[in-house]
Amino acid sequence: MSDEDESVVRAAYEAYGQGEVNRLLELVHPDLEWTYLDPGMESPRPQTCHGREQLAWALGQQADRGLVSQVEEIASSGDKVMVAVHTPGADQRRAWQAEDRSYLVLTMGRGRIVALRDFRDRDEARGFAGLGQGKR
Repeated sequence: MSDEDESVVRAAYEAYGQGEVNRLLELVHPDLEWTYLDPGMESPRPQTCHGREQLAWALGQQADRGLVSQVEEIASSGDKVMVAVHTPGADQRRAWQAEDRSYLVLTMGRGRIVALRDFRDRDEARGFAGLGQGKR
């Protein structure tokens, strides 16, 4: 199932990269659980919101700021897909520095993204996804 899940995630990021947010949202479960880190806090505690509308709003905010993410790595284990993205200018808009990189773990279910969780670093994301620490 991991290869199929990775394909869905790649398709979602490809759609977003082409500005096709609606196509991306079709790959997201309507009741998405999104656990994010507040970029305004130095040591943010995870906060959770629900519904793909929240994701659509956040993606719109990112686009309005001219921020464009490029996928650097995708790896999966079971129903979890870890994604590392590079977003030039991201560090200018958050209290912590990460070389403009973000790390996410998406949980898949029935061919859709059902949960998304942000992490501050790659090792933390890989651990949560059950991938252990790996080479870049």
